[in-house]
Amino acid sequence: MEVTFWGTRGSIPVSGPKYAEFGGNTPCLQIALESTTDTVILDSGSGIRELGIRLVQTRAAHSRVIHLFLTHAHWDHIQGFPFFPPAFMPDFRLHIYCTKDARTILDRQMSTPFFPVGLDVMGSTKLFHHLLPQEVTTIAEATLRHIPLPHPQESTAFRVDERGKSVVFATDTEHAPDHINETLRDLAEGADVLIYDAQYTSEEYSAGKQGWGHSTFAEAVKLARAAHVGKLVLYSHDPTHDDEMLRKIEAAAQEHFPSTVAARDGMKLTL
Repeated sequence: MEVTFWGTRGSIPVSGPKYAEFGGNTPCLQIALESTTDTVILDSGSGIRELGIRLVQTRAAHSRVIHLFLTHAHWDHIQGFPFFPPAFMPDFRLHIYCTKDARTILDRQMSTPFFPVGLDVMGSTKLFHHLLPQEVTTIAEATLRHIPLPHPQESTAFRVDERGKSVVFATDTEHAPDHINETLRDLAEGADVLIYDAQYTSEEYSAGKQGWGHSTFAEAVKLARAAHVGKLVLYSHDPTHDDEMLRKIEAAAQEHFPSTVAARDGMKLTL
C-alpha cells in the first residue's frame, strides 16, 4: 500500500514562496493498493486536479476505476472535483462514497451561477454510494471502515486495511477538552499510519478556536500514543501556517512522538 499526499492544507488553498515546502493544496489523498490497480482517493480538495492529470497520463497502468471517499461537504474538501479530468472522460468509472448525499452535494457546487457546466456534462460513469453506519466497503482485498467525527455538520474518519497494513484518515475533527475520542482511538488501534487534523497550535485553539471543528498537534500525539500507531502524520495545515511555522510544529510533536511527520504536498508513504 502506498499513500500519496496531493493536498494537505485546511480551509483554503495558499500559494507563494512561504509555502513551497509543505504546499498549499486542500485535502486529497491517493491510496495505491497492492491487490488491485483501481485507485482509491480520499477527499477532492484542490489537490485532486493534479492527481487527475497524473491518472490520465498513466491511464495504461491502472484499471481506470476510481473509488472516491468524501469525508464531508465543506468547500475545501470538494472544491477540486469540478477540475478532476477523469470525471469528464467516458473510459473512467467513478465510485463516489459518502455518509451524505454526494450526488446532490457535487451537483450543487457545479450549478448556476457557481460553475459554467453541470455534473451532467461529465462523461465518466459515476456511481454514488451512501455509506451507512458501521458499513464496511471492500475493494479487492482491502476493507474500508468509517466512523463519524465531531465537526460542524459532521465529518468522517476512514480506516483502510489491506494485507496486514493499515492507514487511518481523521480530518476534520475537534478533540474533547478532557478526554480523547475513544471511538477514533478504537478505529486507529494498531494502525501503521494515523493522519490526523492538527490545524491549530494549542495556543491558537485556546485563544478562540474552540468549536471551529479542528484539533492540535498536542492532541494528535495523545491519540497516536493511546492507539499505539506506528507513524503520526499531522494534517489539515492552517492557511496562516507557513513553512517555518510548520517545521516548528513538526519538531515540537517529534519531541513527544518521534515517529511524526507534518504532511507535505507530494509526500509518499509506503506501508
